[in-house]
Amino acid sequence: MDQEQKNTLQEENLQEGPKEEVQTPIYKKFLLDQRVLAGFFLRLVAFVIDLVLVGSLNAILNPLFTDQAVVKNLVAILVYLAYFVLTTGFTKGQTLGKMILGLKVVRVDGKELNWTDVFFREACCRLILKIVLPLYLLAGVTDKKQHLGDLICDTMVIKAAYEQELFYEQVYQIPSYQKSYFI
Repeated sequence: MDQEQKNTLQEENLQEGPKEEVQTPIYKKFLLDQRVLAGFFLRLVAFVIDLVLVGSLNAILNPLFTDQAVVKNLVAILVYLAYFVLTTGFTKGQTLGKMILGLKVVRVDGKELNWTDVFFREACCRLILKIVLPLYLLAGVTDKKQHLGDLICDTMVIKAAYEQELFYEQVYQIPSYQKSYFI
């Protein structure tokens, strides 16, 4: 495009007058104070409920396999990890134990959980926590009631009943001569 064409385009734009600016949505995070954190003992009860369910699944599945202890232990670990990954992933942050007690796993930054978060929190970190059980106690002493998996994945467990429907409220950016407002 040569200089003459650029000048012509600029003149046409000036003659048309000011164009109406398109309103683009911007998202503003809710403060963490608006979320009610789940305490250690409430999380512990949810975990025990989940362990009862996993134990029941293992009791059903173990007789289907040979009498080799190694195979049964491997199946038990796979059922344990699959239960936590699949239930948390498909229900957007809740296992059956958390559902019963009204708890939910959320990201600290307020974004929606994705499968990467779920896999690392529920599979990798649970495997570590199963080996070193006292690391669960971190949930009782950290500010956001986070255990090792929560700290690594930047997640936390909240009481879902108090959760806002959306962690983001939509804000529209209005041209500079007007004020921004919340919708």
